[in-house]
Amino acid sequence: MKLFRRNEGFTMVELAIVLVILAILAAIAVPLYLQYVESARAGEAQEAIAAIMAAAKVNYAETGNWVTNIQQLPRLQLDRLTTERWNFTLVPGSQGIQRVRATSTGQMPGGAGKVVQFDAVQGKWSGYGFD
Repeated sequence: MKLFRRNEGFTMVELAIVLVILAILAAIAVPLYLQYVESARAGEAQEAIAAIMAAAKVNYAETGNWVTNIQQLPRLQLDRLTTERWNFTLVPGSQGIQRVRATSTGQMPGGAGKVVQFDAVQGKWSGYGFD
């Protein structure tokens, strides 16, 4: 009586099980990876918005006036690639800047029209990569 049989390969059932396991892992991993990529791209806008807010505060300390657009910030130094990928808009409030919004351009790998927003009153981030 033979205790072991000699197999020359895998059966179709074994291959199907492996493919199902790989599909399940891919279904879990791909959305997590895409979320990570969005968050990284939004980080570029987040960093630029933080620099805009800092420059606006310095400008206010020097002039006593809050700016209404980033062109009024002579000391603001943003990377050329960042300014090609994002357009920045300031929303002034009664006591300073209320919101800063970054909208992606067609140069951003994630596509145009993505919005990252910082609410300076509440100190909250929202939009692409955050919601």
